[in-house]
Amino acid sequence: MKIKKRGMYTGIMLLFLFTLGFSSNVTANEYQNGIKINDELIWNCHLCDDNKMDALFGEFWNEAGIFENLSANSRMKWSVNMIEENATTLSALFSIWMWRFEDNWGTQDDSSKFSYLKNPSLYPSGFNFTDVFPFIPFWLPVPVGEYLGEIPLGEIYDVDNRVLPTLNVYIIKNSIHLNEPAESVYFIAVYNSNGILSSFKLYTSGNVVLVDISLENLPIFVIPSIIGLVLAFVCSIVLYIKKKRIN
Repeated sequence: MKIKKRGMYTGIMLLFLFTLGFSSNVTANEYQNGIKINDELIWNCHLCDDNKMDALFGEFWNEAGIFENLSANSRMKWSVNMIEENATTLSALFSIWMWRFEDNWGTQDDSSKFSYLKNPSLYPSGFNFTDVFPFIPFWLPVPVGEYLGEIPLGEIYDVDNRVLPTLNVYIIKNSIHLNEPAESVYFIAVYNSNGILSSFKLYTSGNVVLVDISLENLPIFVIPSIIGLVLAFVCSIVLYIKKKRIN
């Protein structure tokens, strides 16, 4: 009888330790910053239908927020100045150069600090990003798909994690102000593994694209260099294997 009790107590203790270890692993898997200090993020605007945007949101739609001075073929740059983390929040401070055509960025236009709760489920029900046009964040904690999936977002949002982390937004006609937007519009925002907005498109009915923005990729002259290095590495491995076989 004593042996049975001892076995039962041992089993309970092992179960307790296993549960404690599992809980510790879950707690350790916290959301993090996918960016680092001095990172530079540049977005290109490939398309912007100014006349249609004026009709939808009024003539002052591009005078404030992330869309300030937005025009086709313009670029926007963010530079990471500071990253902060405490028990409850993740924060980053960015220098921002708003949409412009010049290659020389010159003096920054603004600086902004963005903060997120480490536990996204603590946001209030119906939470949204509508305080800043265009209603989507350009940077999020990682893993971004899981983070978005845990936020109790409002009904205008839909999170799709089937392929890439994607945030779909549906803005109903007159839901911002009277005649804003003048008709219902759709936003699709796709994020990369670092939590950075990699693609943004604004549609009207009939899948007509009015705004198309994407994160700038590696300069084209860098790509051949990378390919060359990879090919050289592969060739060296092949030659090494052949040499070993001869010997």
